[in-house]
Amino acid sequence: MIRGLADCVRLVASRRRVLLRTTATEIKRRYAGSALGLVWIGVGPVLLMLLHATVYGAVLRVSPPGMTREEYVLHMLAGLLPFLGCSEALSAGTLSLKAQRDVLLSTVFPAELVPLRAVLVAMAAPAVGLVLVAVADAVLARPSAWLLCVPIVLLLLAMFVSGVAWLMSLANLVAPDIQLLLPYVSIVLLIASPIAYTPDMLPDGLARAVWLNPISVFVVATQSLVVHDAFPPWPVALGCVALGLASFTLGWRTFQRAKRAMFDHA
Repeated sequence: MIRGLADCVRLVASRRRVLLRTTATEIKRRYAGSALGLVWIGVGPVLLMLLHATVYGAVLRVSPPGMTREEYVLHMLAGLLPFLGCSEALSAGTLSLKAQRDVLLSTVFPAELVPLRAVLVAMAAPAVGLVLVAVADAVLARPSAWLLCVPIVLLLLAMFVSGVAWLMSLANLVAPDIQLLLPYVSIVLLIASPIAYTPDMLPDGLARAVWLNPISVFVVATQSLVVHDAFPPWPVALGCVALGLASFTLGWRTFQRAKRAMFDHA
């Protein structure tokens, strides 16, 4: 696993300038021609966060034990950060190879970087969302230095989704039906993640099922840092590291071995 990770890091480091330049270009191209331009990067996170805060906080008046109303709103906002990154990155990464067939055999911009670039572009939304959460933390609670650790969780999340995106982007070349399932996968991830609730609020069977969703550990880790001003529980912290490193390495090595066979279907 260490060797595969080192090989990936070397490739990314050697192509870092073109990767960063094309990532910035993709972000600008996505919003080119719109009236608000890059402001749209923040519109999505704001609308989703406001919707959750309104529905669960004001309409349903959900109140987890031991949390004030303000802490619960912050709990939801923090939990949405990993979901924002995962949902869009998974979709964009899966579709990336099919959408850019012309670079599949390129040596200037290796095909391995295409799904990775899609994930980086998608991570712009949670990056903006993190700023919004920091502002909400300052207004609703008392910010702590643990907030500075949230980018580490998001980095591990990006590594996890990149590994999945490498696998899914290859599979999508062979089975295009995968892209039709992605909206439903996003819905399942949203419902199965402890964003608007805590695992303690669920019956034992459902509480255990929540941890079958890999995004849950990133959600709980972010909530621990933002809401509880504490290091995440060790099983959660180790889960974030293990999922990030394992997915990134497995996805990379599988992509390296299978890409030429899969490219025949592009």
